Amino acid sequence: MKYSFFLCIFFCSYLYSSYLDRDEVHEFIDFMADEHNFDKSYLVEIFSKAEKQQNIIDSMNKPAEKVVSWDQYKSRVSFFRIQSGKVFLNTYARWFDKAEKDFGVPREIIAAIIGLETNYGGYKGKIRVIDALSTAAFDYPRRRPFFKKQLEEFFLLSREENFEITSVRGSYAGAMGFAQFMPDNYRKLALDFDGDGKRDIMNNAADAIGSVANFLSSEDGNKRGWDREGFIALPAEAKRKKKIIKSSFKLVPYNELEIFYDGNNYDFIKEYIQISLFPKNEERDEFWIGDKNLYAITRYNPSSKYAMSVFLLSEELKN
Repeated sequence: MKYSFFLCIFFCSYLYSSYLDRDEVHEFIDFMADEHNFDKSYLVEIFSKAEKQQNIIDSMNKPAEKVVSWDQYKSRVSFFRIQSGKVFLNTYARWFDKAEKDFGVPREIIAAIIGLETNYGGYKGKIRVIDALSTAAFDYPRRRPFFKKQLEEFFLLSREENFEITSVRGSYAGAMGFAQFMPDNYRKLALDFDGDGKRDIMNNAADAIGSVANFLSSEDGNKRGWDREGFIALPAEAKRKKKIIKSSFKLVPYNELEIFYDGNNYDFIKEYIQISLFPKNEERDEFWIGDKNLYAITRYNPSSKYAMSVFLLSEELKN
């Protein structure tokens, strides 16, 4: 009985041990103090409150984009989401007008992204961002460098925007606000779109609308960047039947794709990506050719299912 008691104490202390027990956390604290002039006592206080959450790791290991079928995933383009999107478009029409004028990104695309990310701001996530990013940075080896960088950016963002860092909540990956920006994109691409002196994509729909448009139109090695004259996606067919075709987000000339557009003549003079929504199913196929604009959407979330759900929802909102 006594042995079981001490065993329980051991495992409980392990599960709820402080991040301050970790050498790598102290290395991070030293880095933030030296590189960005943070007070060490402040950083120690924050990490004394940060908590590892196993559910965050579990969610990262099984994201919906990988474990859910296309039929299930596209059900997110529901009647309720479409109707809510139309209300959102009407409510903030002034800012959608401005976004289209300034960036050339269609309002339906902006609204579709916000609709799929947070149901137009209705659900922005309940996990403390400090917990999400600390867990991912120190307890998720597969993407540790990326999330350590995001944790660094989150501290900088919180100082710049005067956030109470332990109160900010978001997704299990640390994405925040209407548009679910990661900390680095919040710092680089969030806008004060309504000119009230504060760039607030946490609670301000106008700023979120402008920020999404800014994200999609911003250049990424001359690859991202919305093309006002381009299309988004066209249905396609496989060049070779019975061949497994996977999605590829690499922009290449049209003749290098494994799929083709079986429609009226279209002058494919740029570079394109290919989407395959049933790559492991020999009985079903669905292919799409995307131009630079669909590529921009995949930079928001590198998933074929996500990109096509944004496109399908945008078409419903347009109609």
